[in-house]
Amino acid sequence: MKKTIFIAGLFAAQFASAQLYTSGSGVNPTSTPTSTNVGIGVHDPHSNLEVGDQNGGKITISTGGWSASSANPKYPTLEFAGYLGNPKARIRATEESGNTVGSKFSILLQDNTNSVNLVERFSILENGNIGISKTQPKEKLDVLGNILAGSSSSSEGINAFAIRYEDGSLSNWGALRSSASTYMSFGVKANGTGLGWLSSNGSLSLAKTAITLDNEGIIFLMKTPQQIALNTPVTMSEVMKITPNGNALLQGKLEAKELKVTLTPTADFVFEESYDLPKLEEVAKHIKEKKHLPEIASAKVMEKEGVNVGEFQIKLLQKIEELTLYVIEQNKQLKDQQKKIQKLETENTDLGKAVLEIKQLKEELIKMKSSITH
Repeated sequence: MKKTIFIAGLFAAQFASAQLYTSGSGVNPTSTPTSTNVGIGVHDPHSNLEVGDQNGGKITISTGGWSASSANPKYPTLEFAGYLGNPKARIRATEESGNTVGSKFSILLQDNTNSVNLVERFSILENGNIGISKTQPKEKLDVLGNILAGSSSSSEGINAFAIRYEDGSLSNWGALRSSASTYMSFGVKANGTGLGWLSSNGSLSLAKTAITLDNEGIIFLMKTPQQIALNTPVTMSEVMKITPNGNALLQGKLEAKELKVTLTPTADFVFEESYDLPKLEEVAKHIKEKKHLPEIASAKVMEKEGVNVGEFQIKLLQKIEELTLYVIEQNKQLKDQQKKIQKLETENTDLGKAVLEIKQLKEELIKMKSSITH
């Protein structure tokens, strides 16, 4: 009897110091009696609790089948506690009252305002919608807040957001991507040398358009419609560039309802009293020698260097204002000449009258002389 009690005590001491595992319908000590871990279906647990099975371990947390039909449903919950046993995080499966098939998966975190206050930060609805800080996401991904993505900085490797297309390559149409060579592009993969990849399955004739952003500014690239294979590089032409200093370059025509150019100063200085208006003789001499107006570039220079529209408009306005001053001066001279002509005409009229009077007196003298003779 004493021997039996001793053996029982020995086993009790062994079970007290070692953790257990289940094997079939039995409960057995682990293969490492000094371990503090517990194994279910595994004799050498590697953590505080390990559930193992040759087909994969499984843990079920349930409400015993009563939550869906309850007026106040309970939720299967897995909770993580921290200091003083306060909850730090909670994983919960939600069942709506009366709904035995619908579900919602949530992850709640302590919001740092109260030791027991948990806020839902991640949600998955039964329709597949996922919410981050949104408890009722409206789309497959609904984020309340900012999104930061990328495996590294924008100048290293590839950081991209892509719309699923064909083979799923990040080079495809519908990708917002950046890398050391391409920086940021949308629509197609493009680099600074004008190469790009057209996303097509080979049956479509598509126009190729790309926008790249780098140290040179915003560059718009274009390729005429063509039918090529998926991700095949083609040469793209630069059609427009906007540099960081605000300058813009356009290869082609510009059509607009209205164009406003702001540039100072204007040409009103021509009307100042101190302005030295060129003599017409000097202008005529310059035109004869140079074949263009003074202070206006020649046709050859314009063809080679282009024309600054704002400055050119000011120069044209200056010439128009100078021409206006010439016209005003000539009008003044014409009026003076007209006055002189009118004065001469008046004097001529008076002189004609005097001549007529003299002629009449002469005729009367002749008559008088003839009558005296007879």
